[in-house]
Amino acid sequence: MNTLLPTHRTGRVREHERVVAVTCYFKHWPRVFPQHGPGRKHRRRIELEAWQSEIVTRHPGEFLRGLIESDGCRHRRIVGGRNYSAYSFTNHSEDILGLFVWACGLIGVRSRRSNRVMISIARRPDVARLDSLMTRETV
Repeated sequence: MNTLLPTHRTGRVREHERVVAVTCYFKHWPRVFPQHGPGRKHRRRIELEAWQSEIVTRHPGEFLRGLIESDGCRHRRIVGGRNYSAYSFTNHSEDILGLFVWACGLIGVRSRRSNRVMISIARRPDVARLDSLMTRETV
């Protein structure tokens, strides 16, 4: 934020051990993040602008990591008495679910629609790929 708005004051508050909330007041944030708007996100169109799609295409892992950290989880599945790791991503917005599936495809991870609001990743190589993304340190 300091790079984008060097004259605006930013703030940071550590909320948990691994969570830091960053704030910066700027009346033009809706132009920077056009998908934000009035109403519930699952009832309005959520789409990336061309410049946002370009960034996600270059950094799909970071995009997926953010989606999983906000609306996903890693969990265990018991299948035939055996314990397997899996990931789930849940959201009521069809557009956001579509963005998640698109980003999975960009890194070669196969996803499956579990129900109306959930995407599942359960194949061992795909879970391992997401594990490697989720454990990376960020700057």
